[in-house]
Amino acid sequence: MKNIRMKRIVFSFLLAFTFLSYLHAQFDAQLSQYMLHATGFNPAAVGETGMLDVTGQHRLHWIGMPNGGSTTVFNINAPIRIAGKQHGLGLNFTNDKVGLFINQGVHLQYAYQFKIGKGALNIGPQLGFLSVGFRGDSVRGPQVTIGDYHDISSDPAIPTSLSEGFGFDMGIGAWFTLSDFYAGVSYTHLNQPVIEWSDLHEYRPASTLYLTSGYAWTLTNPRYVMKPSALFKSDFTAFQLDLSMLMYVDNKYWGGLSYRYADALIFLAGINIGNGLSIGYSFDLPVSQMITASWGSHEFLLSYEIDIKTGDSSRRKKYKSIRIL
Repeated sequence: MKNIRMKRIVFSFLLAFTFLSYLHAQFDAQLSQYMLHATGFNPAAVGETGMLDVTGQHRLHWIGMPNGGSTTVFNINAPIRIAGKQHGLGLNFTNDKVGLFINQGVHLQYAYQFKIGKGALNIGPQLGFLSVGFRGDSVRGPQVTIGDYHDISSDPAIPTSLSEGFGFDMGIGAWFTLSDFYAGVSYTHLNQPVIEWSDLHEYRPASTLYLTSGYAWTLTNPRYVMKPSALFKSDFTAFQLDLSMLMYVDNKYWGGLSYRYADALIFLAGINIGNGLSIGYSFDLPVSQMITASWGSHEFLLSYEIDIKTGDSSRRKKYKSIRIL
């Protein structure tokens, strides 16, 4: 009898620990086409293209897996000039559904530009609000028998109804460009807001560090441009690393591969339709044990850029963004 009681206690502890660990260490939204939408994770990239930029991404996670979830990120940003100084201003929206979690956010983004030799350094914050929910009324657990029957629905560590809370959220970033090279660093959830659901349940999003860099390498035939890039992110408990290579042809078509360390091989493709409109697509093929439960993830991107000074929506060479050649 004593051994049965001990097994029940251990099982309850492990279940609660797993749940609470997820609450305090969940990554921000995962996106494969990060190199085409830097403002989605770095506020200092606003205004970087020199044009009014409207970009949206929608991702379907882990197709075939129940509650695989989806992510939508939408951003609008533009450069502004005040008293002869260059600034950037943007607005970012996120709607992230993973498992039983619903994470939504809206942030105002700002960047101030410093000239450093032939390069430029943008530094700025993002300020906004997070809405985090947990669908406790959708929790379904197996009927596990360890000695006596243990019903997880009675576990006080797991909410039994839809729980939702709001919190003020802050982030900061820096973005450096020099000719065909860029590098950025950002830090989200700087203040680690505590979002209370009830007296027993709260959510604290983990601060996440992002490091990214990329380069545009024009081949001997100028019709072809190679664009290697990388993204590293970590909440200092776990990390993810994406290594990518895209090839652009005539600045109209692109395709390439990414590898997310120990997670997925990613196929990317896209087209500049014209008049500033672009469409991108990526498919994540799991290379881990995840492939036994899901055959992949889809991600779609739609971007529109227009010169707000002239109204010209064509992509021209004079802008410093390595996305615009």
